[in-house]
Amino acid sequence: MERARLINWIEAHTDEMIADFQRLLRAESVRAEPSPNAPFGRGVRDALDIVLELGERFGMRTRDFDGYAGDLEIGAGSEMIASLSHIDVVPAGKGWTKPPFEALIENGYIYARGATDDKGATLASIYAVRALKELDVPLKRRVRLIIGCDEESRWECMQHYLAHEPERPVWGVSPDAGWPFIYGEKGIANLFLQKPVQPSNAAVRLLWARGGERHNMVPDYAEAQLSTALQPDYPLPEGVEWQGDRVVARGKSAHGSHPEGGINAVTRLLEALQPLKLPDNVSWLDTVLAWSRSIDGTALGIDHSDELSGKLTSNLGVFDYDGSRVLCVFNIRYPITWSLDALQARLQPTLERTGFELAEVRHTPPHYVPLETPFLQTLLRIYREETGDLESQPGTMGGGTYARVMPNLVAIGAAFEGDGNAHEPDERIAIESLQKLVRLYARIFEGLANL
Repeated sequence: MERARLINWIEAHTDEMIADFQRLLRAESVRAEPSPNAPFGRGVRDALDIVLELGERFGMRTRDFDGYAGDLEIGAGSEMIASLSHIDVVPAGKGWTKPPFEALIENGYIYARGATDDKGATLASIYAVRALKELDVPLKRRVRLIIGCDEESRWECMQHYLAHEPERPVWGVSPDAGWPFIYGEKGIANLFLQKPVQPSNAAVRLLWARGGERHNMVPDYAEAQLSTALQPDYPLPEGVEWQGDRVVARGKSAHGSHPEGGINAVTRLLEALQPLKLPDNVSWLDTVLAWSRSIDGTALGIDHSDELSGKLTSNLGVFDYDGSRVLCVFNIRYPITWSLDALQARLQPTLERTGFELAEVRHTPPHYVPLETPFLQTLLRIYREETGDLESQPGTMGGGTYARVMPNLVAIGAAFEGDGNAHEPDERIAIESLQKLVRLYARIFEGLANL
């Protein structure tokens, strides 16, 4: 494909692309209660409808998999390559200085939840395929975009899609990570640890406490209710407000794969409550506080590392105490060469010592594609040609993408320097970055389809 023609095409369609992107961003596609043909709620359904409408408008073959996922395809042939992205988003959370679902444009950036994770990549992928079609680029294989609707929660979208679509790509990408590409992803385990608590009859007791909205986010807000109003006579942690019988803690959100980038509000809440030495402290509070501080898993007894992917990370993403039970959900990213069985074996002595039980595990195993795999060299060549970046190297990460769900897939970038704040306030992407993504994705799809 002639590079100048592609650049001119992108320039000519940028205003239309921005308008379509804003429509997609304004759909509040946070998982919610299901309704007919909307298994993840109305907002997610609205976002999927927008994607399918775009595909139909641009002359692609589209399919709706019962509201769980969709796909868009061009080309002919017995084989296909694929790109897997998603349109669901995590909750906006607190701390935004821009409206999280208005897609405000300011100084060349578009601000909205999902701008970089992962609606920007999804929209750019659609426009990249449109460019291939309208520029009549020859393709030996079909190009298919697979759009999921539940990536930020339980991946039920991909379970449904794979159960209803037997064909697999020869190779492909998931534009939901970093550049040049990510060839290894840590294992992800959401550990639901719980413990029954004997209700207390003490005059001063903790009635309830909670924090966190999603397992894969560092909680930026937590709160607690006491049985009576108190005035603490000790210094409070930063970000904590004591309001009589209520305690509110604020932190800083971050992606669960990088807990060091956030400030856990649950930790701050428990630090504020600990000096009271309430009856609850004896059975769980001190334990959970230590666990929440230990982002390498040492306090849980599961710390581990390898040369390929580095250290395990642990994020207390959801916490709930209701007076009779305490529940903690830890989002664990463990090294590629380790296993869930080994992790659980290391965890068991901690559970026995503290009286907690492992009530549930939600797990996706590690993902690894050897660097010598031929299609990866095509990816690297195209990235270097289009960006001029000769220094950046392929890597591994703690994040999880749809690359895990099929063989011969790796994750690629969804943004560039200056974009970002995925899972944090004021998520944004530059219009220039969108244009660059379309150019890169079009070249990558062409290269993989003709390899």
